Amino acid sequence: MSTLIASRSGTSSAIECVLSASDSYIETLSIQAIEAQPGSLELLIKTQLLSAKNPAEQWVKNRTCIDRARLVELHQCIGQYLAIESVN
Repeated sequence: MSTLIASRSGTSSAIECVLSASDSYIETLSIQAIEAQPGSLELLIKTQLLSAKNPAEQWVKNRTCIDRARLVELHQCIGQYLAIESVN
């Protein structure tokens, strides 16, 4: 499931989706434009341990910056992989 979320400044939008979830753990991926670098996007993977002292706290697991063209290539690559896997 993905959710459209407002950015910190309110001028651009971001998307967040759950990659993995269980009774004790949640991992999410968010994609957001980097306003100071037009055409660049931040991909952020966060984890949340629901049994921790502060279960609402999220930890950054991975952060990377890519340009829009590479995100399009990633989208196509994932689509190709899923098409191959659905045949098997």
